[in-house]
Amino acid sequence: MNPITKVEEALLKIDQFFGTASELRLPISDSLNDSVGINMAIITDKILAKGWIPNGFEAKDGYRVYLYQASDPSKSS
Repeated sequence: MNPITKVEEALLKIDQFFGTASELRLPISDSLNDSVGINMAIITDKILAKGWIPNGFEAKDGYRVYLYQASDPSKSS
C-alpha cells in the first residue's frame, strides 16, 4: 500500500472510488498530518460530502490507513 502524500491525490482517490464506505482504505502519509489539521479537514470534507464518516485508522510505519463507514447505518454505501 503506497501512502498518499498530496491532498489532491487523496481527493482524486475518493472521487474515483465506487465501493462502499467500509471498503475504502485511505493510506495517508504522516507528512499530510499537519499540526493545524487543514489537510485532513479538506480530505474529511470530501468524505462527508459522500455521506460517509470517519471510522478510525490503523497506524503504520510512516502513515495511517483511514477507515470509513456510512453516516446512516441502514445504508451500506
